Amino acid sequence: MMHHRRIIAALIATFLASSIAIAQDVAQPTYNHTKFGQAGMKFLEIGLSARAEGMGGAVTGIDMGSASIFYNPAGMANPVGSMGDVFVARTQWVADIAINAAAASYKTPWVTVGVSFMSLDYGTVKGYRMTNAGTVESTGDLSLASSALGIGLARQVTDKFEVGVTARYVSEDLAATEGAKTTIFVFDAGTLYRTGLGSSVLSMSIRNFSRQARHQDEGYDLPLIFRIGVAMDVLNMQETARGPHGLVVSLDALHPRDRAEEALLGLEYNLMKMLYVRAATRVGHDYTGGDLSRGMTMSIASLGGGVRYKLGPVDGSFNYAWSNQGSLLGAVHRFDLQVGF
Repeated sequence: MMHHRRIIAALIATFLASSIAIAQDVAQPTYNHTKFGQAGMKFLEIGLSARAEGMGGAVTGIDMGSASIFYNPAGMANPVGSMGDVFVARTQWVADIAINAAAASYKTPWVTVGVSFMSLDYGTVKGYRMTNAGTVESTGDLSLASSALGIGLARQVTDKFEVGVTARYVSEDLAATEGAKTTIFVFDAGTLYRTGLGSSVLSMSIRNFSRQARHQDEGYDLPLIFRIGVAMDVLNMQETARGPHGLVVSLDALHPRDRAEEALLGLEYNLMKMLYVRAATRVGHDYTGGDLSRGMTMSIASLGGGVRYKLGPVDGSFNYAWSNQGSLLGAVHRFDLQVGF
């Protein structure tokens, strides 16, 4: 019991510290933009789950089965099905870029094992170069490629505490010149703790931890990001007395390497755990409109919805999410399908 209280105290203290840091940033009229450009392989930050992104990515404290391997690997400890689940997703990103992702998890008596894969389809990208005479000539189409292959382990240590880790092999090929391809190992970790105060959950995760990557002779850091969150179903404070309606409220505080701190508030309403409606708002600096002098703002981050149906041991769901990437980049659409068994 004392050990559990210490865990709760540590999680609360860390969450409060992150909240204070964000509050201090809100009070500042401007932000020092020197953090910009301090990370490469930015595709590792892109959210892949339509359910998660319908809530703005504020899902650090939510069990999502194999989809959690892309957010907080601790949430993989409870698969969607009794044995495991499979997850596939597609994201229509900006500039006609498409991202395909898949994950699967299997629960053993000791741990839940998960695997994941993501790949970017850049479409047709024209290449050009400057000649010694000062003219520009075409080099043909470039074969750009970015991908990540991962494996993760998650364990439900007690009925309240879950922990998970992930290792990924990441590859990026810019296809411009010799030495433009690089590979690197990236690690993620997370925890999830059910406090016993109603249905509340405290959680934290760290993603994209690695050594420096290199393209040719240039070294750079990856987009390391630390998250801490709290989530609660405010209409069902006790799992043993659930009603026909549910409303999950989830708040995540983010500390990224290459931009200012921000907060995400996600909502998920469900009717009979069959129909879902989601929305999210973001509090942070607006980098998407091109005006870097603007201070902290609140904006609609995303909207989404989904359906879920159980037939015997099979538990399937389909989700869609629309995300706001600002006036310069436009909207992003995501779709996913998850089946538990």
